[in-house]
Amino acid sequence: MAKKIAGRAAEKCKPTDNSPGCTNVLLTDPNAQFEIVTAKGFEASVKALSDAYGGVAPGGLHENAVSDYLSAAGPLLTAIRSSATYTNQNFQPTTQSMITLLTYALHADGIALWTSTAPGNLDDGLNNVDSQIAGIGTAKTQAYSRVHDLPEAQQAAYISALGDIDKEFSAFRTSLTASSPDGTILATIVKGETLKVSLGTTGLLLTVSVDAAGGDTKTTHFFWQELFWPTPSPSYNGGAVVSFLLTDQDGNFKDAYMFHAMYDFSKWKSPKYVDAPYVPY
Repeated sequence: MAKKIAGRAAEKCKPTDNSPGCTNVLLTDPNAQFEIVTAKGFEASVKALSDAYGGVAPGGLHENAVSDYLSAAGPLLTAIRSSATYTNQNFQPTTQSMITLLTYALHADGIALWTSTAPGNLDDGLNNVDSQIAGIGTAKTQAYSRVHDLPEAQQAAYISALGDIDKEFSAFRTSLTASSPDGTILATIVKGETLKVSLGTTGLLLTVSVDAAGGDTKTTHFFWQELFWPTPSPSYNGGAVVSFLLTDQDGNFKDAYMFHAMYDFSKWKSPKYVDAPYVPY
C-alpha cells in the first residue's frame, strides 16, 4: 500500500506544461498542521507589531489606529498558545510503520517526505524566526529614533503611544516561552517554519489514514490426531484499510484512493532475520 501511494504521489510530482513539478511532500498529520498554523500566526503577529511601530504619527496617534494592529495581534497570540499546547504527539504503530515505508518508497523516486518528527534542517526555521523577531526590534528602534526629530510638545504623546506597543511586544515575547508538547511555543514555531522551508512553494500535501487494521488466530483441533501428536500450530489472518488524499498547497485536489487488503487464515512461519546488503538508490 505504501508503495502504491508513493507511486501515485510521485506521478503527480512530475513536471508538466502547467507545473514545475516537486521534490517534497509534507505528511499533514495533526502535529504538522498545528506547527505550520502556529508559524503562520507568529508571522502575522510579527507583522502586526512591526506595522504598529511604523505607524505612529508625530502627534502620538497612529496613521492606522493602534487598536487595528493590537487587536489583530492579541487574538493571534492566543491562537498560537492554544494550537501549540494541545498538539497530539501520539501515533498508532500501524501509522508509524506506514510513515516509515512511505519515506522509503518516496525516496526511491527522489522525493523527500517531511513530517512533524522529521521537519528538515531546524537551523533554517530558527534563522527565519530570528530574522522576524529582529525585524520587530528594528522597527522599534526606528520608531524611538524619530522622537528627537519631533517638537518637544509632541514627544510625550508619541512616547506614550510607543509604550502601548511595547506592552504588546513584551506579552508577545512572554507567550513564546509558554510550554507546548514540543517544549515551548517557540520550538513549535521553529518546527513550523522548518516545515515551510522544507516544503518550498511547489511541494504537495499528503494525508494518510490507516482506517482499519487487525487480525485473529485460529487453532483447529483434531481429536484423533492429538492423541499422537501435539496440538497443531495456530493459523493467522489479517488485513488493513488505508486511504490517502494528495493536494497542492492551495488545497486543490491531486489524487485520492482507499486501498484494502485481507489475508485469509494461514500458518505463517517467521523466517530468521537476515541482514540484507544495503542497496543505495
